Amino acid sequence: MDPNKPANNHTLGEIVGGLATDVQDLVRGEIALARAEVDEKLHRLVGAFLWILGGFLVAFAGLVVLLEGGAAALALRLPVWAALLIVGVIVIVVGALVAGVGRGMLSRKSLAPARTAANLQQDTLMVKEHMR
Repeated sequence: MDPNKPANNHTLGEIVGGLATDVQDLVRGEIALARAEVDEKLHRLVGAFLWILGGFLVAFAGLVVLLEGGAAALALRLPVWAALLIVGVIVIVVGALVAGVGRGMLSRKSLAPARTAANLQQDTLMVKEHMR
C-alpha cells in the first residue's frame, strides 16, 4: 500500500449519497429539536396566560371586596363617591401588576427557539466548511 495514497476508496456516488444521508439526518434532528423547543415554549405560553387570567380574577375579586369594605371605611371620613373611587383605583393597580407579571413571561426573547437557531447557525457553518 502506498503511504501517499489515501486509504479511502469510496466512489463519488457513495460520497454524495453519504452526504445526502447526513444532511437528511441533520435536518430530521433539527426538526425534532425545534418541535421539542416549541413544545416547551408552548407550555410556558400556557403558563403565562394562566398567570394573566389569575391576575384578572384576583383583581376582580379584590375589586368587589375592597370596594365594599374599603369604601365603607373611607365613607366614615369622605363622601361615599370619593371612597369608592380611591378603593377602585388601588384594586385596579394591583390587578394590573399581577397581569404584568404574566405579560412579562410572554417576551419574544423567552419564546424564541434559541437552541434551534444556534444549532442551525452551527450546522450552516459546518456545511459551508465541508463544501470548501
